[in-house]
Amino acid sequence: MVLIDTDILIDIQRGYPGAADWLRSLVDDIGIPAPVAWEMLTGSRHRADLDRSKRFLAEFRAEEVTLADSRLTHDLISTYVLTSGLSLPDYLVAAQCLNRGCVLYTFNAKHYRSVAGLVALPPYGR
Repeated sequence: MVLIDTDILIDIQRGYPGAADWLRSLVDDIGIPAPVAWEMLTGSRHRADLDRSKRFLAEFRAEEVTLADSRLTHDLISTYVLTSGLSLPDYLVAAQCLNRGCVLYTFNAKHYRSVAGLVALPPYGR
């Protein structure tokens, strides 16, 4: 399974060249972390944005946050809060990826570098 971060979904939604081709090239099971869906929704500025984001997100399978994800998020924050610069949604996404043994595709791979065991890769060239 692979999980996709917010920045990539935004590229896909905006029709960024190469983003849709990259998505179609994936052969793995594709999901989006629930915090990514939340970020997409909270980025809405008006009703039309919100409706568009809801329709777009419905095309993906959301990975809901589990109790195990919550517990690992707590551990990750306790370990990395002073060194990583990650935000709460980033910690949740990292925990979901670690708990599922997933690769995270993101253009913010540098932010996740400090999290031991997490595989975070850029998906395509910009």
